[in-house]
Amino acid sequence: MDVDRNGWASSRVEPLPVSSAYTLLAQDPSARVDIALWAHKARTFFGVTLEIEQPKAYPNGETPAADAAVMLVQRKGRSAASRVRVVTVPVEEAPEARLCAEAGAAAIGGAGMDVLVQRGLRVWQVSSEVAEGDDPDAPLALAAILASILLAPIVPPGGGTIFGVKGARERLGLA
Repeated sequence: MDVDRNGWASSRVEPLPVSSAYTLLAQDPSARVDIALWAHKARTFFGVTLEIEQPKAYPNGETPAADAAVMLVQRKGRSAASRVRVVTVPVEEAPEARLCAEAGAAAIGGAGMDVLVQRGLRVWQVSSEVAEGDDPDAPLALAAILASILLAPIVPPGGGTIFGVKGARERLGLA
């Protein structure tokens, strides 16, 4: 991935297909990756070591409109980290993501997730495919970490439902 001097993606960032990504709708409009906070939450609440492949800088508090990163996710019991791609775009650039989230919320009867979806200003997506490594659950673990930080619901690849951190932890066997 090509990046500029701040570590931001230098080419246009497109949303991932909802069929191949964990999709989160966050209320915070910022595309900031605070790797210190993310790594702390990952370690403390999920037992995961989390690093970013290319560090990012935010001079003068500015953030990109859209961005991408490769995260290194290492869960306990794994010999090496798995590389997982993350993209983020404003919600207006990912209408399929909002529609899929709305359908997921409707499928569970709303349960408050519908309100979170409507308030979403930014889409974060975690590729469901591991770019490198042997942990097929690394993307779900990363989505759970992001959901806990961004206070955002998760739509699994292909949709059909929506869940929060607790649902992700249950799916990871951490409940």
